[in-house]
Amino acid sequence: MRKRDKNVLVFLTRGGEFELRVFLGVQDAAEARHWNLSAVECIRDADGSLRFIRSPGGVTLGEIFKYARPDGVIVVGNAIRPEELPDSWRRMPVVFVDRPACWPQAGQPKPVCVYSDAASYARIAAQELFRSGFCDYAYLPWSGEQAWSGERGKCFGELVTSAGFAFHGFVPPSSGPAADPVAYLSPFMESLPKPCGIFAANDVQGEAALRICAAHGWSVPQDVAVVGVDNLEFICEATSPTLSSVCRFLEGDGRTAAALLSRWMNSPERRPASRATPALHVVRRASTFFSTDRRIARAMEFIRLHACDEGFAPSRVMREIGLGRTQTAHLFRKVQGCSVLDAIHEVRLARAQTLLRAGKSASYVADTCGFASLVDFRRVFKRHTGQTVRKWALAACATG
Repeated sequence: MRKRDKNVLVFLTRGGEFELRVFLGVQDAAEARHWNLSAVECIRDADGSLRFIRSPGGVTLGEIFKYARPDGVIVVGNAIRPEELPDSWRRMPVVFVDRPACWPQAGQPKPVCVYSDAASYARIAAQELFRSGFCDYAYLPWSGEQAWSGERGKCFGELVTSAGFAFHGFVPPSSGPAADPVAYLSPFMESLPKPCGIFAANDVQGEAALRICAAHGWSVPQDVAVVGVDNLEFICEATSPTLSSVCRFLEGDGRTAAALLSRWMNSPERRPASRATPALHVVRRASTFFSTDRRIARAMEFIRLHACDEGFAPSRVMREIGLGRTQTAHLFRKVQGCSVLDAIHEVRLARAQTLLRAGKSASYVADTCGFASLVDFRRVFKRHTGQTVRKWALAACATG
């Protein structure tokens, strides 16, 4: 007879793409383990108190726990803090996705977390920004005292200085944090030498940086180049110019959190260690597209937007920039060092790898990413990665 299904609560803040994608990963893992999963949407008022938009029962944390009687809990972001857990439930398995803003009091164990590996995010951002050839770089932290934000800035600063460039640490304005990140970041960005490459703690800060550039008339990426983190498309695709961002496998973070929680619930005496998850790659958009040829910049943005469309071919790129086949081929080889088709395949494969990590089938990926057929997808994938689709996907899912 099968053991009793576990009851698991997931606390998350309302409405964000970050939270949704993490939850989808948790949900996939929960279905495979036959958990009874309940989502609790949280909102924090100006005075710091918690309210719940949706819960399985009750209006306080104590009532929710008493009603749901969970075997384990997953907290996404800072939906709730460790010290807010009801006293009678403090010893139960709880896994946080991202490190909590506030740690427990001295003498209490640190929370079990799935958090981003700061070094890998800084390294990918640095590699992208160093393509600019600039000598000056800066980091825009997330407002408030968040461990992950400080660690990303520290790692990025070390990479910049070790490469022989000048790093400019953020100097908070005397007025303190502001609700509008533009007002908070403007004095610091005004003080930076130009040109300058900027690594933003996340896409929200990256968007703010681009708004500041527009207000001051600075050209992007010629005067200021910007890279964000999380690749939240509703932000990155809506900025002007579009925002390059380091991609994080949020669904994988949700699955990893579920795996740690499962291990802990099955062996309550064995508290699991926190897990750092690496960044995937940078999604290059206009904010870091360094090219002196405007036709190439236009072509690459067009490819990024349409490469996965059904039937998309190099001929559409040629029409977009108004050049013939031979002229386009020569321009791409000279400026990009690749063919138009190679550039299309690069965008398709990046999207394909994200879908494979999320557990999608090869046939679904081939159709979604614009490949002519499943055979074509497998051929291109192996030529570019050196692995078959199946082997690569098995390895990626095992680590995600």
